[in-house]
Amino acid sequence: MRVTYFASDLSDAAVARRVRMLRIAGADVKLLGFRRSALPVYEVEGIAAVDLGRTFDGRLGARCAQVLRRSLEAVKWRDMVSWADVVLARNLEMVTIAEAARVWAGSNVRLAYECLDIHGALLGDGISSKLLRSRERRALSRSAALIVSSHGFLTNYFERLGVDLPNVILAENKRVLSEADTERPQCTFNGGRPPWRIGWFGKLRCVESFQMLMGLAQRHPGLVDVELRGRPTQELQSQITEHLPLANMRFGGSYAENDLASVYGTCDITWAIDYSQRGQNSDWLLPNRIYEGSYYNSPAIALAGTETAAWLEARRTGVLLRNPRVELDPFITGLTPARYRVLKRSSADVPTCDLVWTIEGCRQFACRITGNSRIESFCEI
Repeated sequence: MRVTYFASDLSDAAVARRVRMLRIAGADVKLLGFRRSALPVYEVEGIAAVDLGRTFDGRLGARCAQVLRRSLEAVKWRDMVSWADVVLARNLEMVTIAEAARVWAGSNVRLAYECLDIHGALLGDGISSKLLRSRERRALSRSAALIVSSHGFLTNYFERLGVDLPNVILAENKRVLSEADTERPQCTFNGGRPPWRIGWFGKLRCVESFQMLMGLAQRHPGLVDVELRGRPTQELQSQITEHLPLANMRFGGSYAENDLASVYGTCDITWAIDYSQRGQNSDWLLPNRIYEGSYYNSPAIALAGTETAAWLEARRTGVLLRNPRVELDPFITGLTPARYRVLKRSSADVPTCDLVWTIEGCRQFACRITGNSRIESFCEI
C-alpha cells in the first residue's frame, strides 16, 4: 500500500500523527507540503519530506499565490502521484496542488480529501468565499473519500454545500501512541488541592480565553496557576509578550509529542474553550487537547453547546460552562479536593479506545482511504 501525502503544514503535529498512523498500518509513504515553521522540514516521522516553502496564518492571498505557483510546477511531483495507490491531501490548497499533479501524471489515482478545520474564508457571503466553496465542491466531486475529525463539520458545513459527498471517514484527533508509550497512566491524587493548575496546550488562538485566564489568575493568585504551552497565533503571541509572565501564569513555549506526559502530568484541569471562530469552526471541532488531557486523566473545561461539550457529556466527564465569564470564578472558588477527585475520576473513566488509535484502528483507516478490503502487513510499535 502506497500513500503520497500532500500536507498543508509539515511542522504540524497532526501531520506527524497521520504519517505515524499510516506507517503503523504498513503503508509506504511519500510526503510533501508547505510549512509554518521558520526552519525547513526535511523529514517527518522518519519519512523524507519535500518542503514547498513557508506559509503564514491569515495571509490567504499570499497562500493562494503560492498554491497557484506550485500547481503550475506540479509536473515535478507526477512520479510521486503515479507511484501511489492513493493521494491524501490535507485542506483545499493541497487538494488543488494534488489535482494538478494528477493531471501532469495522467493518472486517475484515488484522491482522499482531509479536512480537519473549516477556515473562516470558506464561510463568508462575499465573492471570495463563494469562489472557494465552488472550488471545494469540484474537489469533493473528484475525491473518493472525505476525511473529517469531527461530525460537527459534516452537519454544519459539508452537508450544506449542496453536493453529493464522497465516502466520509470520521478520524478523530486521537493520540497515536509512540514507542515510549507503554500504558495509560494510573489515576492518582497526589496533588488534588489548590492552587489548581489549569493547562492550555496546543494551537493557541483564542484571545478571549487568554483574557479570561489572565483575569482569573490575577483575581485568585493563591487559588490558580495557569500554564500555556504550544503554538500561539501572532495576535495571541502579542498578548503573551505584553502581559506574561505573571507570578501564577506563564507561557512555556512549544513542546514535542514526547513531552506530553510532563505537560499534562502536572495539570489539574485542561482548558478546552475556544472563541476564535465562535459559532463556526470553534464550535464544530474536537481539539487534540480533550484526547490528550483525558489520556493523562486531566478533566477538561469546555463551552456548553459545542461539539467538544457534546463529546465530554457523552462520556460523563468534564466541566461545561454556558457563560465562562460569569461561571468560571464560582467554579474555581467552589472546587474542593473532594469535588476534584470525582471530576478527575470521571476523566480517568473515559475508555482508552476513545482516546488512542490502536494498531487495528490505523489499519482500518488505511483500508478506507485506499479502498482496500484488507492490508497484507503492518508494523508493530
